[in-house]
Amino acid sequence: MSRFVFSISCMCVLLITVAAEGQNPPPMVPRDAAPSALVIESLKADWLTPEEKADLRVAHGTWNEQDLESPVRRAMAARITGRFNDPVFENPEVPVTLRAEALIARGHGKDAIALLEGVEGMEAIGLRARAYEQSGFPEAAGREAEMILAARSDEMPTIAEVLAVVDAMRVRARTNGTPARDYQTMLDLLGNARDRINRLDPGVRIAEGDLLLARNDPAEAIPALHEALGLNPRAAWAWYLLGDTAISQFDFDGAASAMETLRNLGPGETGEHPLATLLEARSAMVREDPDLARDVLDELLNDEPRMPRAIALRAAVEAVRYDEPAMKNWLDALDEVSPGSAMGYYEVGRALAFDRQYDEAANALKEAIQRRPAWPVPYIELGLLEMQTGRDGEARAALEIAEQLDPFNVRAAFSLFLLEEMDTYEVRESEHFILKSKPGVDEIVASMMLEPLEEMHEIVAERFQHEPDRKTVIELMPDHKFFSVRITGMPQIHTVAACTGPLIAIEVPREGPKDEHLGLFDWLKVLRHEYTHTITLSQTRNRIPHWLTEAAAVSMEFAPRKYTTARELAQRWRRGELFDLEEINWAFVRPKQPGDRSFAYAQGYWMVEYMNETFGESALIRLLGRYFEGVRESEAMPQALGVTREEFYEGFLVWAGDQVASWGLDPKPSLDELADRIREADPEQRGELEEAKRRRLEEIAAMLSGQAGRAVEGAGSRSDAKDWPPLRRPPVSIDGQTLGELHEEHPEHPDVLELMLRRTDLDQDVLDPASRELLETYAQVRPVDPFPHRVLARVLLESDDPTEAIPHLNELDLRSENDNTYALEMARLLRKARKPVAALEAAERAVRMNPYAPANRELAAAAAVEAGDLASAKRHIEALVLLEPDQPRHGRRIKAIERLMGSGNEEG
Repeated sequence: MSRFVFSISCMCVLLITVAAEGQNPPPMVPRDAAPSALVIESLKADWLTPEEKADLRVAHGTWNEQDLESPVRRAMAARITGRFNDPVFENPEVPVTLRAEALIARGHGKDAIALLEGVEGMEAIGLRARAYEQSGFPEAAGREAEMILAARSDEMPTIAEVLAVVDAMRVRARTNGTPARDYQTMLDLLGNARDRINRLDPGVRIAEGDLLLARNDPAEAIPALHEALGLNPRAAWAWYLLGDTAISQFDFDGAASAMETLRNLGPGETGEHPLATLLEARSAMVREDPDLARDVLDELLNDEPRMPRAIALRAAVEAVRYDEPAMKNWLDALDEVSPGSAMGYYEVGRALAFDRQYDEAANALKEAIQRRPAWPVPYIELGLLEMQTGRDGEARAALEIAEQLDPFNVRAAFSLFLLEEMDTYEVRESEHFILKSKPGVDEIVASMMLEPLEEMHEIVAERFQHEPDRKTVIELMPDHKFFSVRITGMPQIHTVAACTGPLIAIEVPREGPKDEHLGLFDWLKVLRHEYTHTITLSQTRNRIPHWLTEAAAVSMEFAPRKYTTARELAQRWRRGELFDLEEINWAFVRPKQPGDRSFAYAQGYWMVEYMNETFGESALIRLLGRYFEGVRESEAMPQALGVTREEFYEGFLVWAGDQVASWGLDPKPSLDELADRIREADPEQRGELEEAKRRRLEEIAAMLSGQAGRAVEGAGSRSDAKDWPPLRRPPVSIDGQTLGELHEEHPEHPDVLELMLRRTDLDQDVLDPASRELLETYAQVRPVDPFPHRVLARVLLESDDPTEAIPHLNELDLRSENDNTYALEMARLLRKARKPVAALEAAERAVRMNPYAPANRELAAAAAVEAGDLASAKRHIEALVLLEPDQPRHGRRIKAIERLMGSGNEEG
């Protein structure tokens, strides 16, 4: 299979892992597992002796206590459940191979070598190869592996021999490199063993799953591991692999299920399990809690001080705790157990890469490569790291070696394909940016980006008092597939742009099939958000908490909140359901509810507003400085702000209440209080009329809490802002007298005003003065609601002076994320009002949101000419040449513009 074809198939697999929210695939880690029907039937066979049935029950994880009275079966059960510290492995009745395997798992490779001395058979030789590798003798390990491979035959009689051969090939891959044929050979051997030797042996499917995951193919690996659990529900290594994969995809609930199951595995015992502890530590690291990872690993290492995986992970923990001496001590400890091992430096490099400590990660991975130059995994990790930094040359060098060592690795092959594709991209460069774009029509977007980007840099750098030490690379992706693939390996992305720090990938804004394009958006607003990430990550050495980097980025979008967002913030504040400073970080990575991620953005921005207003604009800069020094949030806030995290949050909650009130979303008195006031009135005053009012007030309160039938956001995909639909009002039976009395008593009560507006005919072409006054008052007392601006803009556009609609169109445009209708209408009106500079600004925003529409370019070119900005006019006309190549008038226009610009071109 050629690399190109293979890469395309890989693309399909990788894109599956970047699935949109809302899809519900089967859980990666099942809550529990039960033996398959075939296993149950096999255990009932009449011809089996009691001993054979006991052996089968152990093999399939369905044993009972009587089955484990045999030391051999007990050792087999302990091996299956991964509890290699069971005293049974000291029993001389247990086969040497089982005892040696336990020693290797616990980091006693040299003892295993001594135990296996003189023992023949493929299993023993394979274990010796692993023991030699662990003990720092890679040449001897490779030699033992070659002995197995030389002795293997096409018809191996047992599953154990097949697994030994596969394991030997993997050892050879790490010590000597992988021949291109080996990967398929291993899969073929396992497939034949399953089909011809024993279809019910779980070891085959576990080995397949492990091998596929090592090649970064979870789409195939996960079903294999699920099948293995159906063949043996107690198979610890299958649970571990599923849990580890879940962590890599931020499925912490699934990982927790795997941990819980592992802790309950064992020959009649429960409690901490080494593999569960490894999962807990890795999960804690991904959750940015290295202190927890340290604590649980220390407990494990107290019992198993030589376990290589635990020591390697412990070194990685100290790396992300930024304690270099402690990290080096643990790496040295691993060298005592496994001299020359690359595992520790690989784990350190991987952890630092995830922590975006790119240079330190690269150094660790290079050390891993130097120690095991035939092992492709650190090359792949290094290549992906360099792709995230924008250093594509270094990425290519690492990935090409990885591909030579392991041609079938999904990530390596596809990443190389992507780099080759991007070699064809055009490069534009300015003082602070390197812009890459696909040749062709996308040039019309790239050509308009650098100047606004430099202006954006000045704004963001000034706010945060920081500039990155290198140019930021911006890659303009032609569609969503390429964008998704570009950021594969990062946390799952369901948006139009992503930032790794030195590099930003962004799609072009374009309408089309949803699987190709995500629609229209203002790329400058999006890049201002992403470039703020670049600034704050650089400013803190990538040590900023997740919630704060997102909150800071949202604060630089310069857009008012959506009304729906303000209402949700207000509702959660009233219910006491705002995220605390722990919960908000994980709402981004692994939201528990469908709307948690978007709400975390909104609340984080709200907290930054509180920080700016309460502690000053410099507070955020001081806080970022603490993160640069490696101080964690629990200590950084007191140092930078003078308050603890708890005090910050408590103060925020009080301030948030004042904010909700200023938005008009917590009016006093509430409608419920108005209803109570009527109920508590003088009995002589209470009659049928007052009771009716009470019922109506309760109906009003219920209606308003549900916000039934409101249409408050945007104008959708309509091409003309004058085509807004009429306001939909729910049929509520309320007499005008009751409502009028409420309005007279509370003339600026936002809920009462809203109800008045619901009772007002706003579909008329001309509003009467009273209706307009109601709308304008409501806009003042509930400024977060765009509804009055929609009505006023619609009506004023039909008036004698439509330019009066401009302020209201501007309010709507500021809130619009994917509709350039308002900007287009403003540009037209501002041209009529003879305000060419403002008209050009509105037209440029309309073009940024939809750069491929010729009509938008025509409008922008005309506005640019009227504003005297001939360079912009030329740029828009050049775009029209690409968009409409069959229109000769565009060429004539360019020549005319060039003459006006004094280009010296007098032709035409």
